[in-house]
Amino acid sequence: MKTPITARTAHALPTTAYKPNSTLQTIWLIAQRQMIEAMRSRTTVTMLIFSLALLTGMVWFTVRPLVAIPHPGSIAGTMIAFYLSYVGLLNSQSSIGVAAGVFAGDKERGCLLPLLVTPASNVALFAGKLLGAILPALLYTIIGVAVYFGELVFFFQPQVLSLVPVTLSVLILLLTVAFALFGAVVASVISSRVSTYQSAQTYGSLVTTVLWIGFFVLIFSAASWGLWIFGLAVAGIYVLDILLLIFSAATWRREEVMAKL
Repeated sequence: MKTPITARTAHALPTTAYKPNSTLQTIWLIAQRQMIEAMRSRTTVTMLIFSLALLTGMVWFTVRPLVAIPHPGSIAGTMIAFYLSYVGLLNSQSSIGVAAGVFAGDKERGCLLPLLVTPASNVALFAGKLLGAILPALLYTIIGVAVYFGELVFFFQPQVLSLVPVTLSVLILLLTVAFALFGAVVASVISSRVSTYQSAQTYGSLVTTVLWIGFFVLIFSAASWGLWIFGLAVAGIYVLDILLLIFSAATWRREEVMAKL
């Protein structure tokens, strides 16, 4: 026979104190949900397939004439690095499309309010959404870069890798990630301020266009600036990304958004 719970025995029952998730745990939980949605998107998968097909043609028709020159020197290496930036940027831009819908899309589906009523801070919400948008895009970028170098070796033998300027290539890849992150931050900020997913996508397209122009202007300027100035510019963009994220989270009027849902 079970002993009934009374006021005298209640204090003797074992209790488990509620332990809220840390900020990093909250960011990761939000990012996981966002990544699952992004990876299921047919648009991003289609873009990856298209970019890989375009990459194959680009390597064969544009890089092959340069490598075929008896002494291509730095010209071939510079162009290989330039096309590396194109490969990275093309595959990483899916983060902007995903980030454009992280808030506006959730509003339309009615799944934003349950997230807003949680104890998660604005910084955790923005960081989690942003991380969930950028990580799948970086995965596609890694796949694209791996295929690019694989095709170079397949078409032109492993010796072609000796033409690649290592420092410039590393800086270009870091710049690719920095610009993708910047575009995703701006797109998520827009998404949090507009009412519909369509509006967020429209503004996100404008962000993509401006981003491409700024990216290639910076790439072409690297030749005259020098690598160390180019490296400082890349580091500056990362700092700008962090500051923009913090500012956006601090100025987001969360209560007003909740009142409208």
